[in-house]
Amino acid sequence: MVGYTPSDDSRYAFVVGRVRSREARMLTRSQLDRLIDSRSENQVISALADTPYGETHAEDADTMLARAAAEEEAFFHRYLEEEKMLGFFTAPGFASNLKFALRRYYGAEISDDLFISQASPSMDEFSKLLQGENNTVPDWLGEAAGEVIAANYEQLDPVSIDVIIDHALIQHQHELARGYSFLQALLALQVDFANLLAFLRLKIAGQEWEEFTKVFLPHGKVLLDKFKTWRDESPEGLVTHIPQVKQYSALADGLREVSVSFISLERQMKDVELAFLFSCRRLTFGYEPLVGYALIKREERRNIRRVITGLRYSLEAETVRKSIAWFD
Repeated sequence: MVGYTPSDDSRYAFVVGRVRSREARMLTRSQLDRLIDSRSENQVISALADTPYGETHAEDADTMLARAAAEEEAFFHRYLEEEKMLGFFTAPGFASNLKFALRRYYGAEISDDLFISQASPSMDEFSKLLQGENNTVPDWLGEAAGEVIAANYEQLDPVSIDVIIDHALIQHQHELARGYSFLQALLALQVDFANLLAFLRLKIAGQEWEEFTKVFLPHGKVLLDKFKTWRDESPEGLVTHIPQVKQYSALADGLREVSVSFISLERQMKDVELAFLFSCRRLTFGYEPLVGYALIKREERRNIRRVITGLRYSLEAETVRKSIAWFD
């Protein structure tokens, strides 16, 4: 289990009680199993009728999830006291929106559905930023956008958009997490998993070590030198040595399958992250129970989305089931 020092902030005592009542209504494994075995989107909606999702009174799955997300995110933002913490959790959406805006700026045709409107500056504000006009986009994103434009002045390298903005995002979150042990631990865990996925994908693709050093993210617990010891390992050697690192000790089964698919590995990573978030349940005070609950609910909605996507693309139920991390 990832370690952190609980904040024990009594200001959150009231909302922790509200979180406990909401946790009691989260979907169980048996409910998720029934969703996966649904044969249509209407069956999914019917199966959720007696849950908070049914209270959205939506007639289609997309509207149901959008309304549920709006209600949950409003609850989260209403009770999270510190502006720095709110910034920590809105930053990934802002970064995603800047990537979206930059790709459009360079001529890509991208659906408006990818834009994350929650708490974010509008698409017009991002367009003003890229046109050099006055805007409301946060400075840290403006600096990242300027770096992307400078890096692509002569020739476009689409990968550089992700690399530059991802580094800016992690640095920004790292600064916001100072003084918040739980957020620091969460960020380090997410960075370690992102780095491992990037390392394995590039290694399987036969890319040079230098390509990994470009995308390697800072502020994780597993340093670049550790990955360097694995760069010449065989697939069997990776399965043996990577789980010897504490952060990756629960990933052995997924590592055995990466030459075929990353589904199991990504699910095991999410299992570890959810176990970390669920550790907040034992706390009486502090911001951690609210944060843990909000992030778990986000994953719950992603799971429902995975089920719906599986139906739309006629995926086998077992394929969908393998991609879902369980809550209980």
